Amino acid sequence: MSRAVFRSLVHRITAHPDIPLTYTASCESCSWKAEPAADGEAVDVECMAHSGRSNHRQFTRTVTGRAFVVREGEDSKPPAP
Repeated sequence: MSRAVFRSLVHRITAHPDIPLTYTASCESCSWKAEPAADGEAVDVECMAHSGRSNHRQFTRTVTGRAFVVREGEDSKPPAP
């Protein structure tokens, strides 16, 4: 008869310290898209400028980042890709 041993490890997910977040936006009324940027406020300003020119008022905003999982007891440096 075989036995299985299960153990629980605490995990957490954390943002990658070397890769900044990227902010993007696109208009819901047309094909306009903001230039991706590391500054979310700059993307918001682009959306407001587009809205002022076109009267389009709804946008999809996206924030993209890289994250990694750290197990309890491990170094919190990101692993190699």
